[in-house]
Amino acid sequence: MEIHGGNIGRENTAQEAVTPKKRSVRPHEPLIGMVILSVAFIIGSLSVDSGLRSRNQPPQTHQITVTGSAEQAVTADTFEWDATVASTQPTTSAALAQLNGWTARIRAALDEAGAHDDEITFGSVVVQPNTQQSGVVTSFTESQAITVRSRRLPAMKRALSVSNQLLARNVPFIAQDPQYTFSGLKRLRPVLTAEATADSRVRARAALGRNGHLGRSNSISVGQFSVDAPGSVNIGSGDYYTGSVQQVVSVAVSATYSTSS
Repeated sequence: MEIHGGNIGRENTAQEAVTPKKRSVRPHEPLIGMVILSVAFIIGSLSVDSGLRSRNQPPQTHQITVTGSAEQAVTADTFEWDATVASTQPTTSAALAQLNGWTARIRAALDEAGAHDDEITFGSVVVQPNTQQSGVVTSFTESQAITVRSRRLPAMKRALSVSNQLLARNVPFIAQDPQYTFSGLKRLRPVLTAEATADSRVRARAALGRNGHLGRSNSISVGQFSVDAPGSVNIGSGDYYTGSVQQVVSVAVSATYSTSS
């Protein structure tokens, strides 16, 4: 039997050359992979959660406060004219006699100017003693108030001329400026309040523009009503103008509304 030792050695050497070497795995590489997967999972979870909260969260709400106003031109319907007449004499009887003579002339002049008897009112006689520093009474002043009140405004223009006529006749008729008042203010208040509130809502929408949504009103504060001369800018000042027949009634409101984007 022959033993070929040389061939066996060459075959073993060939097998060793064909068989690949196995790669060794380092012990920390699986740990790095698990960390990367964990981080990716956490980031994904946060993104989903943020999206859900963003979708489910109600829109952010705010408030806006604006001022609204309304006005209306009116015509006064009541005329009132106040005046006084006074007499000073050494005695009360002498002062009263002179005062009675003057009031009679005043009434006659007003009647002639077109005022009716029921539109003329004479007040009670007021007596004022006049004294020296020693306390001794030297004279008495007696005075009386006169009021002309009428709803016939055109007819009262002539009555106003009485003042100068009486003064020219030495009758001390001391008259104040006439007052013209509008009696429908109570009826007009709710109408103007509603118009001023509507105006405040229009102003609030304009202030927000197209990017905001105007909600309900949270509070409305109504200011003072004003009666002013035509052309006045004192809206809501609380003034009460009585100097002319033509007047303007106005009111301002402060309104707060909810808004959202």
